[in-house]
Amino acid sequence: MSFIMKKLKTDRGYIPLYEFNCVESTQRMAKVLYDRYKYDTYVVWAKEQLKGRGRRERVWHSPRGGLYFSLFYENLEVRFPQLASLASGLAMREALKEIADISCDLKWPNDILYRDKKLCGILSEAASCGTDVHRVIIGVGVNVNAEIPHELKDIAVCLKEIIGNEVDLEGLLSLSAERLLFRIAQLETKEGQEEILDSYKRHCTTLGSTVTIILDEGSITGQAIDITQEGALQVLASGTLHSIATGDVIHVRKRG
Repeated sequence: MSFIMKKLKTDRGYIPLYEFNCVESTQRMAKVLYDRYKYDTYVVWAKEQLKGRGRRERVWHSPRGGLYFSLFYENLEVRFPQLASLASGLAMREALKEIADISCDLKWPNDILYRDKKLCGILSEAASCGTDVHRVIIGVGVNVNAEIPHELKDIAVCLKEIIGNEVDLEGLLSLSAERLLFRIAQLETKEGQEEILDSYKRHCTTLGSTVTIILDEGSITGQAIDITQEGALQVLASGTLHSIATGDVIHVRKRG
């Protein structure tokens, strides 16, 4: 296990940064490093992932030129793990806005879209103690400078294509970690949770759209009308209101 140990500067001070040339998955490596070093907050960054993954173990295309990292955050006190995904999506939208001056949409629960194409994906994994989440690992993959494969061009986009020039990966990493730490810390107060939900809803293109939710036991098609205080998506389908805590969303028809 070969890495460079650095300190990443954020507005909350310096935190450990483990920089790898190549790993199977930054999420998996974050767990390995916790078992070895026991830091409560740190970032794992890899220039390339061999087995990057998203929800439901889907492969995340992870060539050199993209930004792939995981933020490990312990001592979090929040009851609903879905809120960590929403806070992270909001944080990454803000980081991308600041570094590239672009406005992105949030797709519930964990995608960031630019003009309906995926720019960033987030995988949030939480550990609980009793009824409260006390540890979270936020995995982030951003299409930055690497060209999107031809077969994915209809559904994905990279920052370089959007703004016309390459982006400094370490600068985006530092800014992203800073925004993530700020938004995750907000989850520890009721007021902070309410502010995150309000901000998330303003930028969530899923709300008001006709959607199909893919669940383990089947699918539901209806109109996405709200997000609950727990972070669940409310979908009105055939006169019945469903609260979906987790699932894959397909936008059948966007809000007009």
